[in-house]
Amino acid sequence: MGEIYSQAAIDEMLKGLSTVGAPAVAAPAPAPIPFAPAKVDNRKVNLYDFTRPDRISKDQISTLRNLHESYARLLSTTLMGLLRTSVEINLQNVEQLTYGEVIKSISTPSCIYVFQMEPLESSAIFDVSPSLIFIMLDRLFGGQGRTVDSTNRELTDIEKTVIYKIIERSLADLKVVWENIGIFSPKIENYEINPQFVQIAPPGDTVVLITLEVRTRTGSGLMSLCFPFILLESIIDKLSGESWISAQKTTTQETRRMVEKELSSTNAMLRAEIGSTQLSVRDFLQLSVGDVMVLDKLAQSDLVMFIEDRPKFLGKPSVVGRSKSFQITGIIDREVGDED
Repeated sequence: MGEIYSQAAIDEMLKGLSTVGAPAVAAPAPAPIPFAPAKVDNRKVNLYDFTRPDRISKDQISTLRNLHESYARLLSTTLMGLLRTSVEINLQNVEQLTYGEVIKSISTPSCIYVFQMEPLESSAIFDVSPSLIFIMLDRLFGGQGRTVDSTNRELTDIEKTVIYKIIERSLADLKVVWENIGIFSPKIENYEINPQFVQIAPPGDTVVLITLEVRTRTGSGLMSLCFPFILLESIIDKLSGESWISAQKTTTQETRRMVEKELSSTNAMLRAEIGSTQLSVRDFLQLSVGDVMVLDKLAQSDLVMFIEDRPKFLGKPSVVGRSKSFQITGIIDREVGDED
């Protein structure tokens, strides 16, 4: 059983506590100064959406904008030659979004081409609106390029083949424009009509969406390029303004090798001209089997070889085995600016 204290002992303990633990008397607070100016916080507060982080700076977005403005001009020239009509392409927007937002913005059915930019990792999307697809098809198949009402149908196999060639040419132009950043080889991987089946990135990942507006005399439509951040991550430093400008001023050895490789596989028409003469229409109509025409060259003279209708070499006809050949004896030098 605990010790029992008397009332006197309890009073003595309470008296000791009041003496030792007595709080110090606080100094009186200074009187407030009348009309004292309040401190103003001039720091600027910026809104930040954690669901849509900006992983690409404004400077890099500006570089992408300049890059694809050049692409719009080059693609406009390409489509003008393919469609045989006036085509105007304007860069409408370059923005950062999440991949889920991009997928929701694409209509169904659509014409979605998944492609790679080798050697970069991941894939990208080239999307063309159905209205523009049918304008191009109508023009390529002999029509005026008018808008078709039934744009919600799927493409036939023939239509897919024709549009596939146009997308290949469009990606070839993209390759030319991107040479200011590096050497890439766009290659189509897949074709889809339902955006829900295209998964190049998680829904919450950041992507760059580049929208182009295409206008012809008879209609218009949209093209869009979607690049996930994982694809741009390895070249993000090259998208700064200084890096891009310096890259435009220099041509690397790799670029030269690429151009030489592309030109080495190009076919060219070669023909040798024996000679020429002038005839009146009357003499031409009176020609018959066995007639002899006098040309403007001697039999021992060199022939002229034309490459795509341009005179380039001098030489003599010969035979190698059972094949006809042409032996080059000289090169025709042409001054810059000479007309054909």
